[in-house]
Amino acid sequence: MLSQLLFVRLKAAENALRDGRLDEAYRLAGAPDLRGHRRGAAVLTALTEKFIERARVHYRADRFVEALADLDRAESGGVLAEEIAELRGHVLTVQAEQQRQDQSRRDRLKAAKRRIEGGSLAAGRKILEEASEGDRPALELRRNAEVRAKDAQECVDAALALIGQGQLAAAADRIRRGRSIDGHNEGVARAETTLCGLVIEAARRAIDEGRLSRAADELACLGKLGDRLPEKCEVTDLLALARQAAGCVKSNDYAEARRHVMSLQRFSPKAKWVAAAVEQLRQLNELRMALRAGPLGDLSDQVDLKGPDGEAVEGKSAALDDTVAIPSRPASSKGLPDRLLLLVDGGGSFLILRGNVGTIGRVATGNPADVAVFSDIAERHANVTRVDDDYFLFATRDVEIGGCKTRQQLLRDGDRMMFGRKAKMTFRLPSRKSPTAVLDLSDTTKMPNDVRRVVLFNHHATIGPGSTAHIHCRHAVPPLVLFERGGALWIRPHNDGHVDTEARRLTIGEPIEVGGAGLVLEPWKIRTPGPSV
Repeated sequence: MLSQLLFVRLKAAENALRDGRLDEAYRLAGAPDLRGHRRGAAVLTALTEKFIERARVHYRADRFVEALADLDRAESGGVLAEEIAELRGHVLTVQAEQQRQDQSRRDRLKAAKRRIEGGSLAAGRKILEEASEGDRPALELRRNAEVRAKDAQECVDAALALIGQGQLAAAADRIRRGRSIDGHNEGVARAETTLCGLVIEAARRAIDEGRLSRAADELACLGKLGDRLPEKCEVTDLLALARQAAGCVKSNDYAEARRHVMSLQRFSPKAKWVAAAVEQLRQLNELRMALRAGPLGDLSDQVDLKGPDGEAVEGKSAALDDTVAIPSRPASSKGLPDRLLLLVDGGGSFLILRGNVGTIGRVATGNPADVAVFSDIAERHANVTRVDDDYFLFATRDVEIGGCKTRQQLLRDGDRMMFGRKAKMTFRLPSRKSPTAVLDLSDTTKMPNDVRRVVLFNHHATIGPGSTAHIHCRHAVPPLVLFERGGALWIRPHNDGHVDTEARRLTIGEPIEVGGAGLVLEPWKIRTPGPSV
């Protein structure tokens, strides 16, 4: 019975082969029990050439998956192995190349879509030039780019019409939309340049007229349009200077406000209100300095400031004479006096001022200046004020610098200041690595305690024999570093180590020897050498 059924299946496989039904013949003859039969093996052998031929047809039609499947079936016949292997190699090579081209096409379409949607229509169109005419996704992207280009042009036309009507804020909205659609559109760029020119001109005119809020509103309508234009950056900087000056006026810091307004005046010389503000701030500053230098100033540092609840208020409002010294000035909140006398063996006497403002005037018994000299100048002749890392001179009387008389000036290294016949000093910044400055007294200028140099101390100073040292000491080899930490002054040899390396604390009144240099730190007290010079 089984033998009869086997022969029936073999006959069906042979009939399918004769009728050209290759897949059916392969399914029947490839069964395990028929594959080993002589007649079944003959069917598989006969199918080999037919599968090879059909694989060639699939290959020429770029149906690589079908071609490889037919070659797998052809191998079942056990013949023509070399021919099958050769054809398989061709199919795999062409298939890999076709897959590479398809991936490249997909990547190009993805890149073109990303650029078109990102507002770079020209770049997207350039990529699509390589696409074939029958590429439907590429054609769809081209149509999308054309629609976007039309929208961008409509935004340009609308913006130009609104500019003509004076509706600049609405025009800015249209230009921003045009930029988002096509950021490299020449028409959008021209409209943006036109709009920015008009807005910046209006803002400059408003600044010159003193309408600063109007100028800010004019500029705000642009948003980020024209951010790369130097004209817009300049107007933005002018408004920033005006805001800084306004903040200083609000905090009663008239000297700093005047500095900002003077910077504003350099960039906006036509603004009459700026020149008037410079003069008004000068007068306010002089009045403030005059009050601080008068009898009320003697008591101002002794008045206890109290808040609404009756408790003491820490700190005082910033002012040019905020650090005016009096003999009984208390120590700072950190326990270290603002004025110190440093006696250096082999260097002399140095006055160290720790505050941001140092007053200069003649020696007075009641309320001496920080830098008090034996001369006929005023008791409060001038201030040297530190702002960040810059130093400014603010004077109530004329001061001659470089042959010119002035009352306000940014100080530079080497500036020689003459306050009076016997009051001459040179401003110096010995080291570029330190913001600490010094005032060198001339030979004819005398100070109490035989001080020849005033150190405007800021964080740290160097002690040594060279010209870059703030405090001269020929015995300090290697040089020493004087620095402030935790409400005290410390000293250590100058090296590349950590700040704590070999550091020693300076105690007021106790001599100390470091690196061959002998030092004594004392509180500043005016001790006159006898008759005034």
